[in-house]
Amino acid sequence: MNLSLNKKYNFDIDASVNSYAGELALPYVTAALLGAETIAKGRCRFIEGIVGNTVISGLATTDTLQAANCGWNDGSNVALTEQVLDPSDLAVMEEICRGTMYPTWIAANGRMERNGDLPVAWTDFLLGAVAERTGTSLEASIWSGLSDGAVAPATLMVGFLGTLGTVTEASIDASACSDFVEATTTGAAWDNTNILANLSTIFDSASAIPGILSKPGVGFYVSYEAYAFFLQAIAAQSTGAGFNQSLEGANYLGYPVYPTAGIPNTVDVAVFTYPDNLVVGANSYTADISAQLIPTYQYDGSDNVRISMRFALGVQTGVAADGVVGFLFT
Repeated sequence: MNLSLNKKYNFDIDASVNSYAGELALPYVTAALLGAETIAKGRCRFIEGIVGNTVISGLATTDTLQAANCGWNDGSNVALTEQVLDPSDLAVMEEICRGTMYPTWIAANGRMERNGDLPVAWTDFLLGAVAERTGTSLEASIWSGLSDGAVAPATLMVGFLGTLGTVTEASIDASACSDFVEATTTGAAWDNTNILANLSTIFDSASAIPGILSKPGVGFYVSYEAYAFFLQAIAAQSTGAGFNQSLEGANYLGYPVYPTAGIPNTVDVAVFTYPDNLVVGANSYTADISAQLIPTYQYDGSDNVRISMRFALGVQTGVAADGVVGFLFT
């Protein structure tokens, strides 16, 4: 885990209390949710405070103009669309031995007594570390889905591209983006020699979707490896312009290319859509979230501390067909 000892987590909670629910648990759960890059960078529509299945409503319109007359002629060109976001109940349950953390803690903060209640700063440090790692896991789950971990795994959470923590053709067909247009990309592994051709294939399919190219923020969501290939490719197209590209600044034909941590480097896949169409919902700001820090060393003779968080999260698309998935479909 890449943990900065200088990172500050401002939880503003009395750490002498070890169990938090509802509003008191919010800072801990929020820290974990905002650890997911897609949420933190505003590359989705993040809805908080959901309770159970949530309907995402929109309007689908076609040409609304007609000849004027003295009567009423309903054009029937405006319709309500509905997508249902079904959140999954998720939990964090970790046990950490204080002895393994003391050397790191003491090096940064000085001597600490092993007896008595956990100091506020120690609690902050511990919960911050777990929240950071949980955010990384959530980012992966938002895109690849999440398995229940059983021998015969079942889907615990559906992602934008996967259902069991992996991205395959079958998982894409069962994912939140299953109704997106499918663009079949090259059979060769993506690299800096074919990434532009693959993005072109995806863009060709996107240009046939009415209105999508004018949506705010519309662009390509790709893995960090695919993004690196893209930077190398555009650098090779000119005399040095690509060498000064910011890791966040490159675009294809004026449309941003978003490096996305949740899209695995091991899969050649890309999504073309806009942030408002990728909906992530969580039950933060409700009474149903909780966070606990349990000093089990006080009760069982061990040197352990347990950390528990409980919340719900789910993903869905706002408009089912407003996007393209580029993949080697068969």
